[in-house]
Amino acid sequence: MNTNADGLTFIKVASLGLDERYAPVLELWILRILFSLDDVEQQLRDSLAELPVGDGDSDEGAQAPRIERAITALKEAHARLEALAPQLPDDTTLAINIARLGDRFGLTAVERELLHFVVLQRLCSQLHEMLNAAGELNRIQTVRLLSTGLSRSMADIQQALSATSRLCRCALLTMDDARSYTFEFKIDLPSGLTEALWVENKDLIDLFPNAVTPAPASPLGLDDFAHLRENLVVLSTYLEAAVRQGRRGINILIHGRSGTGKTELARVLAQAAGLQALEIPVRQPDGKPHGGKARFESFRFAQNLLSGTTPAALIFDEVDDVFEYWSSDRQGRHSNSSGIKGWVNHALEHNPVPTFWLTNDLQGLDFAYRRRFDYVLEMEVPPQAVRRRMLERHLQTHALPLPPAWIEQASRHEGLAPGLIERAVRVCATVAGTESCSLGPEQILTQVMNNTLHAMQMDRLPSRSAAQGAYRIDWLHADTDLQRLRDGLVREGAGRLCFWGLPGTGKTEFGRHLAREVGRPLLVRRASDLLSPYVGVAERQIAQMFDQARREGAVLLLDEADSFLMDRRGAQRSWEITQVNEMLTQMEAFDGVFIASTNLIDQVDRAALRRFDVCIRFGPLKPTQAREMLQDLAQHWGWSVDETCLARVAALEELTPGDFASVRRGGRLSAPRDVQDLVQRLAQICEMRQGRSHRGIGFLGPLERGASPMQEMLS
Repeated sequence: MNTNADGLTFIKVASLGLDERYAPVLELWILRILFSLDDVEQQLRDSLAELPVGDGDSDEGAQAPRIERAITALKEAHARLEALAPQLPDDTTLAINIARLGDRFGLTAVERELLHFVVLQRLCSQLHEMLNAAGELNRIQTVRLLSTGLSRSMADIQQALSATSRLCRCALLTMDDARSYTFEFKIDLPSGLTEALWVENKDLIDLFPNAVTPAPASPLGLDDFAHLRENLVVLSTYLEAAVRQGRRGINILIHGRSGTGKTELARVLAQAAGLQALEIPVRQPDGKPHGGKARFESFRFAQNLLSGTTPAALIFDEVDDVFEYWSSDRQGRHSNSSGIKGWVNHALEHNPVPTFWLTNDLQGLDFAYRRRFDYVLEMEVPPQAVRRRMLERHLQTHALPLPPAWIEQASRHEGLAPGLIERAVRVCATVAGTESCSLGPEQILTQVMNNTLHAMQMDRLPSRSAAQGAYRIDWLHADTDLQRLRDGLVREGAGRLCFWGLPGTGKTEFGRHLAREVGRPLLVRRASDLLSPYVGVAERQIAQMFDQARREGAVLLLDEADSFLMDRRGAQRSWEITQVNEMLTQMEAFDGVFIASTNLIDQVDRAALRRFDVCIRFGPLKPTQAREMLQDLAQHWGWSVDETCLARVAALEELTPGDFASVRRGGRLSAPRDVQDLVQRLAQICEMRQGRSHRGIGFLGPLERGASPMQEMLS
């Protein structure tokens, strides 16, 4: 406490930015607390003895009367102020804001005065120091100190600080009962509230920028999430009905990897239900992060702030760190010794304002919490058709003219989440509009997307130059009429197909062609996408693969399918059998188009082969097909082909469409000299293949040998 030589206390409120009418109130609070301290008179004597004195008062005997006069002056000032009984002003910005809070939350007179007191002590250093001079306080000592300062009964203060008081239930004020602390650490206010209360605000929400902020309006609608139509029909209907009925405890959990549009969907759902969307900030206005505990306190506070006002919904993002805080003790061990789990569950079941809880990962959410949500929705990267529409919309918004072929090809990449698309197009629009960049929009956007995909350990966008020209079904050598197969799939809309044969014979590419023909997106998976070193993970990913194809209405093409359809009689480990069992179970339940492609048909389980509607062998090119493909390849360089070259290529054994594609790609790096060079390159590929296995692979052999090897296997 600052005291002058005459024992008078001065609080210069003007320098603090306070109204002059606060001065006597603050002085009275300080003096009340001062004279409640133990051995206060001796402490005052010691404190006053350290003050500077004049030349005539240097000896101890002359200074003693001066100290006593100062103590007497303080006591007289205290008595005078008690008689005056100054009141807190009610027309200052601070007082008006506290009154608005009091009216909104139904605070009692004691609770309002206590809130006023705690806010003022943060600004007035003399009051702050006096409170801390009381030392470390437990709950009872804190109540007694406040009772003295405010001249209220201990029962009134105890009630105002109890867990059942409106002041504490609304999280406007919290007391830490874990241990004894000095006053500044014992009682806390919501982050940023002290500063906000000194500013005029039209809306109460503006008082709490650290606790809740209005969400920006979404430019999207429910139609933009057509891939979630079944979920959204149920979810939007439930949300509207529950709000109309005034139900409490409405909680919706949306989870999925980053960038899939969880936040945008929550905003759209709130708007569709006629609710004002507000968000719990993940960081403070100054950019500092909010911890899990502080954000949950913000949630509690926002629930009370918004209850009974304009219909609203809260969006609580990145909640995994919040629940991890409550689920673990300080050493990171899962614990419920404090009973906090039940307390959080109660908060989830009784919140008055509907809340969307968003997380990238469910691992941090205890099952006890997961059960409390009314609806749980997983958001994955949207299907190709939706990705294409998003690309087109963002490109149109930024006036970026990109070829439809590039858009179609890029949209096939499953890594293009909505967030990635939006950011990449925004960067492209910024760079493409500058004179310093010589690259075109297509190159810029491809580069930006590829860099992000690479950082996420995903494949880059396929190069447009890798295209193999017009697709010719008549250049495939299969033991089934492929056109009739295509017509049957279009008519039935479902089928389980097995494509087998030499590598490069066109199995995978024909699967892509079928997807285009039936007008469905294609979902391609390889063994490397599904296999895992952890037991049970591959089975789960197999199930997820079929589930994704079902949701997207996609043609599912599994390359290297023999890895999951191996003959169980030769299995050496239990998980090899469970993987085959899971694949067979999912195949049986799948009602779409499933294509399994393999080079090793002899290793496929016989029970698996019986699950397929059609098994089609793709063989090497027939001589006439080889001749036609050579003419097409030579035309790429503007050459004509003589009969000698045609005869030579027709004589090559085990020549496949993939070999021609390989030569075409290689020609970009090392241009062929002439047609003879093209034929020589094709011959070298065939020789290398025959060098590995002259007989071919497995049951592969000439198609003209009467009975199909597949028929022999199944007979």
